Amino acid sequence: LGRSVLDLAQSEEEALEIFQAVVEKGSWSGEVSGFRSDGSPITVHLSASMVYNDRGEPICVMDSFVDITERKKMEEELRVKDFAISSSINGIAIGDLQGNITYVNDAFLRMWGGKDPSEVLGKSALTFAQSREDADAILQTVLAKGTWFGEIIAVKKNRTPIAVQLSASMVKDENGHPICLLCSFVDITERKLTEQKLQKAYESLEQRVEERTEELVRANIRLKREIEERKLAEQTLMRKEEELQLKSLNLEEANTALKVLLKRGEQDKKELEEKVLSNIKELALPYLEKLKACSLDDRQAAYVQLLESSLGDIISPFLQKLSAQYLNLTPTEIQVANLVREGKSTKEISELLNISKRAVEFHRNNIRDKLGLKKEKANLRSYLLSLS
Repeated sequence: LGRSVLDLAQSEEEALEIFQAVVEKGSWSGEVSGFRSDGSPITVHLSASMVYNDRGEPICVMDSFVDITERKKMEEELRVKDFAISSSINGIAIGDLQGNITYVNDAFLRMWGGKDPSEVLGKSALTFAQSREDADAILQTVLAKGTWFGEIIAVKKNRTPIAVQLSASMVKDENGHPICLLCSFVDITERKLTEQKLQKAYESLEQRVEERTEELVRANIRLKREIEERKLAEQTLMRKEEELQLKSLNLEEANTALKVLLKRGEQDKKELEEKVLSNIKELALPYLEKLKACSLDDRQAAYVQLLESSLGDIISPFLQKLSAQYLNLTPTEIQVANLVREGKSTKEISELLNISKRAVEFHRNNIRDKLGLKKEKANLRSYLLSLS
């Protein structure tokens, strides 16, 4: 009491404008922002009217206040959210519960190949999918369960297909009643193409490795046969010492031929290793780097990391040492040993190899037993790292 209602205004100029309007026009209506007695901000809708006596003389000003602080706060929050949606790098679309589009942001238009929202507003979202049946199934899932996440093939304005990652959800009001559908799109076309190229390169590499391995196996068989024949010849020569001098020249020639074969075998092995290393670096690793640069979820990133590590192991001496020194390890045990060496936990190994945690523990115990660590306190990972 005793204070002017104009004290609520944030500036003297604003207060004078309001007062002048009431004096000149007899009334004023609008929003005024100020501070409460406790210092907290407040926004009110003020209606001020001049009151006159029966002689037409002004006697007082009657003011009406409506606190609209919360409403203004909600309006600002909605404005920020609307700006965030419209500025998102992901394509955003909002539709009614029948799947008809009511809003799209600029990113959606760019992805679709359009220029103006009027080109898509009111259309069924099903028309943007390459398979209308798949799109309808997604819509029914969202209506039934509230959400859907996955990859689909969409079509642009010019009917060009694109791969997109779709996250769709049902929006509900404060009472839990559904009011609309919200969809977020990410164009993953380039990523899918890169994955296909990487898979093709990987399959080609696998085929080449198999072919080279078969060649090595055949060479080793021939070499073993030749060594066995040499041993047999030596035994025969020992039993027939009287023929040694007569056949010494032939024996020297045979030894020379065997040395040439052994040297050639080592050269072939070295050339094969160099070709495998070159193929990995030139055919596989470039596409792997492109894939790593894409937007990947956690599981995909884990598989990419596992693939990169496995390719690194192919060109590193670890698996060669492990396989050569401990030939009785099974393929699964070698996989588990490789992941243990990389510091993966039992849970992570279980997820990556798609086996149970108990199976992982079983393989770890077998590996320790076969490596002679069953009764030792040595750390399995430390021991495997020493083989690298």
